[in-house]
Amino acid sequence: GLLGEDPGAVLRLLAPRTVFRRIDTTPPGADIFSGLYVGAFGPHGPELLQMKRSMWGAEAAGAECVTAFKLSGDVNVPSGMASFRAKVGREHRIDHHGVYPEELGVVAAYKGEGRVAQEGFANAHWVEGELLHLDGKGNMLTDGAELGFVWAVPGERRFLILFSRILLPEEI
Repeated sequence: GLLGEDPGAVLRLLAPRTVFRRIDTTPPGADIFSGLYVGAFGPHGPELLQMKRSMWGAEAAGAECVTAFKLSGDVNVPSGMASFRAKVGREHRIDHHGVYPEELGVVAAYKGEGRVAQEGFANAHWVEGELLHLDGKGNMLTDGAELGFVWAVPGERRFLILFSRILLPEEI
């Protein structure tokens, strides 16, 4: 093996600084806002996220929302933390016509918040953003991505990260 004859050696090395949790691999069915997704986070490279549908706290009277949790993190927003969230009920759709190029294939857009932080999760805070439901047709612009999230970081440009669903072998 990688560390010789002792398969438990890896766990003993990781144990003091690693938290292990099971990933819910229940097939998401037709719910676009549930499941495992991969997105390219610029210089941080590809990262795996788990989208979960839930309720947005009491301040929004329990509005239906989706939250994307990082399963693989980076130096800014680590694994286990929420990367973005958005209210996704029909009543929370926003007009996207004329905002994004037609080639992007935006089916629906929802107001949300994206998490930004400095290295080491310092100064972590939420910024305005939009969750985009895409048609997933696989054109040159989106390469088949089903979702996108636009971060609107004050003082910087807006930036879009595209997300493609990961299908595990039992889901194929």
